[in-house]
Amino acid sequence: MEESTETNSAEVSRPESLFSLHINSVPDVLLLDIFSRLNFEELCMCSRVCQKWHVLAKDFSLRKRITVRRPLKSGQFLSLIKYHFTHFLEEFKLLKPCGQDSLLSVKRNVLWKLSNKSTNLKKLVLMSCSLSAVSLEDLPSSLEHLSIRGSEIFPDVFFGLNPNMFVPHLVCLDIGGVSNFLTSQDLHVFSKLKSLRALYLEGCFRINNGGIDSIIDILPQLEVLDVEGTDISNEGALTVFNNCTNVRDLFVGHTSIDDLAFARVKTHILPRLTSFCVRNTNISSMGLHSFLLHHLSKHKLVVRANFDCSGSCKCFSIGERQVCFQIDNTFPFLAGIECQHYLSHKSYGLN
Repeated sequence: MEESTETNSAEVSRPESLFSLHINSVPDVLLLDIFSRLNFEELCMCSRVCQKWHVLAKDFSLRKRITVRRPLKSGQFLSLIKYHFTHFLEEFKLLKPCGQDSLLSVKRNVLWKLSNKSTNLKKLVLMSCSLSAVSLEDLPSSLEHLSIRGSEIFPDVFFGLNPNMFVPHLVCLDIGGVSNFLTSQDLHVFSKLKSLRALYLEGCFRINNGGIDSIIDILPQLEVLDVEGTDISNEGALTVFNNCTNVRDLFVGHTSIDDLAFARVKTHILPRLTSFCVRNTNISSMGLHSFLLHHLSKHKLVVRANFDCSGSCKCFSIGERQVCFQIDNTFPFLAGIECQHYLSHKSYGLN
């Protein structure tokens, strides 16, 4: 009887001994490792749990990447910079939801604070902001990736005469949707961006063939070029095809180009091309096939188009080499008529 009582007592006490470890007993190093896997908004929620978590969640090592997906007011943006931006910060993305009518007004003094507190910032995304009173001079010179998609700018003020002086390491520039403010006459200064490898002009409908001609010097260095929704025609497309010798991803959809754009191109152009979008153009499947047959030297290529093909994959031979291209006729339109390839690009996009 006594033995049974002792056994029952041990069974009762066992759960207590197994689960006696309190969350505060978890080492700080382990908690920091867990927190490092959370996004900025999740970290903010964790900071409200207790005093210990509040301190740990504000550790500078966790402030390398900050993403805000909701609209901010000017005061909130300033507070965000004041309390969360440090020299550890490498990436800040303000992703404003589509359909918002009001723009976040960003003043020069706000960008000065941002630059002073985040001297190692590499990636800056400011969607749907009013940047009419600022310039590249106000941004960190360490920037490698800049997106002002859908924002309001005065190009001559924002870019100045030589943007390379202020962002000498800039690799990716996205000015998609800056349609009412950017014209072909504003693009000539981009030729001074010697480090640029990706340029997104999607939806800038005031850019035409003359704008493409003005950046012809940097076309050979580009790996990504997006001119969807611009006003370029066959002449502009011909300039792109003949000069973008290193381009891997080329997006010319939603323009007026047709099969004649392929008529006068050089032989074996675009040798590195892996992704090619011609959605909502006047290019035919026959014209595209002929173009790929006579000019491309790439073994595998994904073509995004919206014409019907008998089978999604085409293979043909050029001499001893076999060329394969896949027709992707899906329509991942997210807003308006543009494809918005920038949102999903692995190397230079928002992810």
